[in-house]
Amino acid sequence: MHKLVFFAKVLLISNLLLSPHAVMGDAKMLSWQDLLPPFDDSLDLDDGLNWGERVRTDLTEEDVRIPGFMVPLEYKETEVVTRFLLVPYFGACYHEPPPPPNQTIYAVYEPGYEMGEIWQPVWIEGRISASRVEEDLATASYSVSATIIEPYD
Repeated sequence: MHKLVFFAKVLLISNLLLSPHAVMGDAKMLSWQDLLPPFDDSLDLDDGLNWGERVRTDLTEEDVRIPGFMVPLEYKETEVVTRFLLVPYFGACYHEPPPPPNQTIYAVYEPGYEMGEIWQPVWIEGRISASRVEEDLATASYSVSATIIEPYD
């Protein structure tokens, strides 16, 4: 029963993370759907590129703010994360297959973020670019040089 309640909470938080919230500062608020290119007549689906590989190059060099779950890649000290993947749902890359590359963000935060519980979502803010980064756990089609990381409330 506890597992069912926990899973329901994770789904609720994940759904909340998919919707945009109030903008903080000058950063553009993004939802995970915003990372997908528009699906309209201008999209050439016959070019052989997988949908999960398609990115929005118009976001490059934008200051953005997006919520998600951290998948640590490198620690400065115990539990102080400096490099991580940001993913839209808890368990991605650990207990579930990774999201598509265009739904995965590689992030660097030089000061390091003291990570609490791994299932706690965070907000990250920083400059985004459409650049492919391949890690053992997943491939990311976006990178963010994070300037702010804070708990998701």
